[in-house]
Amino acid sequence: MTQPSKASDAGQVAPAELTEAQSVRLVSRKHWTKLHRGAIVRRSPERHTMFAIIPYEVRTLVHRNPWGNIALLIATVASFFLLIGDVFPEDVLDAMVLDGWSLSGLLGYQFLHAGWWHLIGNMLFLWVFGNAVCGVMNTFLYIAVYLALGVAAGAVHLVFGTAPAIGASGALCGIMGLYLAIYPINRINCLWFFLIRGGTFGMPGWLLILFWFAGDLLGAFGGAGKVAYWAHIGGTVCGFALGMLLLKLNLIDLFDYDHPTVLGLLSGERSG
Repeated sequence: MTQPSKASDAGQVAPAELTEAQSVRLVSRKHWTKLHRGAIVRRSPERHTMFAIIPYEVRTLVHRNPWGNIALLIATVASFFLLIGDVFPEDVLDAMVLDGWSLSGLLGYQFLHAGWWHLIGNMLFLWVFGNAVCGVMNTFLYIAVYLALGVAAGAVHLVFGTAPAIGASGALCGIMGLYLAIYPINRINCLWFFLIRGGTFGMPGWLLILFWFAGDLLGAFGGAGKVAYWAHIGGTVCGFALGMLLLKLNLIDLFDYDHPTVLGLLSGERSG
């Protein structure tokens, strides 16, 4: 999730950034055009990413095709193309930015992105984690959960944040929190990059997600940059709590021979 002065995704992948001179609110077509023609298509000269962790595979079992997640992905990408194609009327774009306690902003900001890297990074995380979660939930329940977590993340940002915000990463952090409740010890395979070197590694989901969560806490309390860290934190916490509730209500379809959930681990269940 991004405050309009900077692009960010739902993890440690740092996308293109807006320079301070272009840190304006994306609340009108004129402002969007200014941003789109400038810093969105290039990296800021002030800061560069030296290290990145990119998840590409989660080792989970699914019961059904993740059509709900695919629908959300298509809707988000379509919204981006409508945005850069100058299709949204100015008043509609105004209403979709998270800038106050309006339902249109709390829902709409999830479908706006500040540039290609912002979109690609978020959609990669949505594909990896969303497919795993959607594959063990009712399709319509998953869509409702995704949007509700985005609203919850946006509400936390409004309480603790100060700037308008756009981006799907609040909802995505919610899905990652939900994934943590369901698949705490399932392996996540990742790519890593440091300067000009790279490779792959895997680790349990709880370790990687808590690593990202710690980074968001550090950013929120350290005042680093203009990323909407509180939306990430709120999404993760709400997603985890909701995941525990859905597990308790038996609304998550799991295989008997899958790795235990957090509830299973707390009850003494061991992985086979």
